[in-house]
This record gives sequence, C-alpha cells and structure tokens, in this order.
Amino acid sequence: MNTAKDTRKDTPLLAMRAGTYRERPAHGTLSRLFFRVWSHRLPQEFEGQIAVVPDGCSDLIWVGGQLMVIGPDRTAAFPALAPGETILGLRFRAGAALRWLDVPLSELVGRAVPLRELRDNVRTVEERLAEANCPIVRRRLFEAWAAGEASLAAEPQNAMGMLFDELGSGVLHGTSATQALGERTLRRQSHDHFGYGPKTLERILRLQRFLRMVQPASGNLAILALEAGYADQAHMTRDVKELTTFTPWEIRRQICS
Repeated sequence: MNTAKDTRKDTPLLAMRAGTYRERPAHGTLSRLFFRVWSHRLPQEFEGQIAVVPDGCSDLIWVGGQLMVIGPDRTAAFPALAPGETILGLRFRAGAALRWLDVPLSELVGRAVPLRELRDNVRTVEERLAEANCPIVRRRLFEAWAAGEASLAAEPQNAMGMLFDELGSGVLHGTSATQALGERTLRRQSHDHFGYGPKTLERILRLQRFLRMVQPASGNLAILALEAGYADQAHMTRDVKELTTFTPWEIRRQICS
C-alpha cells in the first residue's frame, strides 16, 4: 500500500504514491468535454504533504463537499487534503474548458476555484452529491451530471487538441496547429486554453514524458533524458527541479520504490 511511510515525513510525496489513484478514459457523451475520469483516495493514517506535478491540464473535481475547478499549474502544487479524503475528478479535454467555463485559463493558473463562482445552477447537484452516502452512487451521480453538461458543450477547438497531442509526443517545431493558426494567434489561444504559451506547455508535456518513461529498469538517467526529449541530463535535472521541486533521481526513487 502506498502511504506517506514510503519516504521521509518532511519530504512531499508524489500524489501518485499517496493512497490509491485510479483513472480511465472518458467514454460516450462525457468525452465531448473530458478525456479522463479519475479518483484519488488518501489513507486514513496519511500524514505529510503531497505534490501534484503540472500536466498541462485542468480538472473538475468533487472534494470537501463542493465542486471545484483546478486550473492549470506552472509548477508543482501542494494541496491541503484531509486524511481519508476521496477526490472524484474529470480532466478536461484540450481546448474544452475555456468554452464551458467562459473564463480564459490564464486567469485560473495555480488556482482552485469553487465551480459556483464560475457557473450558475450548481448548488442543486452539489447538494445531491453531498447527500449520497455510497461512494459508488456519488461517482455515478457526478459522471451523469457531467455527461449532461458535456452534451450541451461546444466542441473543443481542434487546433488546441492538435497542439497538445503534438507537443506531448515530442513534435517541437512546425506543428499542425502552428500551420493552421500562425504563431501569434497560436500563442494567444494557447494562453486562453492552457493558461500559458506553447513553450511552457512544451516543457510541462516533456516532463510528463519523463514521468511515463521512469521505470525500475529505465536505466541511466542520461539516456532517459535524451529519450524524453531533453538536450542532456543537466538540462533534464534543471527543468524537472524547477517544475516539480524534485530532482529526476528523487522522482525515480519515489516511483520505483
């Protein structure tokens, strides 16, 4: 079982190592607005602090008895969560959050905002979620309500999805999104849809590639740096530390322990 005992109490624990985290693809109507459905349950005995590293995404979550919008992060976030807390989450598709929230994501960077401050008519569903005593019923209610919202949502902008996918796979120059919109328009729309420009998004998605590649048998960090898209190991160490507060070695130790 993953608990805070996996590392020193004074060292933040990567969220993926704290408690039980599960995620799956969003399907059907829900996938118009979201691309991942997830849940995270902290142990009852949890002590310490967790670190949520940036992923270039924003989320709609149920936590602490209310619906919250978690804006995109530039660097690691360290949320205060109660032991035993269970969080239900939906991760927005690239380019989808702006049109549903009607707020540029540049205004939400590094913020957790109650949904009722951004959208009307959410108190009823919050009351129903709070009244649900069974976790399974609460999850189904959350997803059913979100699917209803998604059915009315505007389709995400294709260029933003292309930008996210191409930068995520390591295409750093001459992306289809750049060709479709031009660099100046792409930069402006990237701030609106992701909270920051393509260069910052590129760094964050490269970090995510590194995290996906880290395995017990991932070998030499210098080789891993090149495979993830960094110029060299020093570049990776500097960039990962700035984005997460951890060194690549510390991340590998936590993930692979």
